[in-house]
Amino acid sequence: MLRWSVIFFTYSMLSPLGLACSAPVLAATEVLPEGYRNKIDTAVMRNAVDRPALLATMAWIRQLADSTNDPSVIAELARLECANADVEREKNKRMALYNNCLETADKALAGNADEIVALYWKAVAMGKLSEEMGILNSLRMTRPMEKLFLRVIALDERYDNAGGHKALGRMYFRLPSFPISFGNKEKAVFHLKRALELYPHDIIARAFYAEALYDMGKKQEAIQLAETIVAMPIETEHRFRYSRFVEIARNIVNKGR
Repeated sequence: MLRWSVIFFTYSMLSPLGLACSAPVLAATEVLPEGYRNKIDTAVMRNAVDRPALLATMAWIRQLADSTNDPSVIAELARLECANADVEREKNKRMALYNNCLETADKALAGNADEIVALYWKAVAMGKLSEEMGILNSLRMTRPMEKLFLRVIALDERYDNAGGHKALGRMYFRLPSFPISFGNKEKAVFHLKRALELYPHDIIARAFYAEALYDMGKKQEAIQLAETIVAMPIETEHRFRYSRFVEIARNIVNKGR
């Protein structure tokens, strides 16, 4: 049963919008004001420590999406669905939730082909699914993912702390090179450096860049960058989100010992 605070949070967000009313055309900021977007951000960021609040927020957004059929709202639902899939422990359920995210993102893109939130989280969900699948199925997803992330960068390279740059950098770094796939270390470094230029303190960009540097033989520079990540204090609510990136950094530091 959801805590009273979560239930109150959900209904307090529903009532100001008047979901029972039908407005034929509303601007995105009218359908989903900035204050409500901030509440969605909080639910996503705290997905690992307060899943009930995440699910309550999803229920509210789903009602709003059904009521308005607004692409920006549907896209935020896809984002929430991806965050929910991230914390699902059972593999089959997790994959089903990521597929739900893909379907929701496609609905948003049917209404607006340039809906950046839908483009980005569709690509993220595809990447998560590819991690769960065999190598051949995974490779089939890479070109569509690349196309989506490049479109995100073209629309707003800063979105999700330069998430498009970080994702592409990681893809180009990890993928096999031609003729098997289109991995490219130079492209990887370009995108990861750009992500760090935009967000110098971002843990994910630092970890991916440190790994790329180490692989390219710039070991001392990589170790120094990795040490800054290991030494960085991380709040409890963010530990789940950043644990794998801290582990990347810790492995690099250990190699240098």
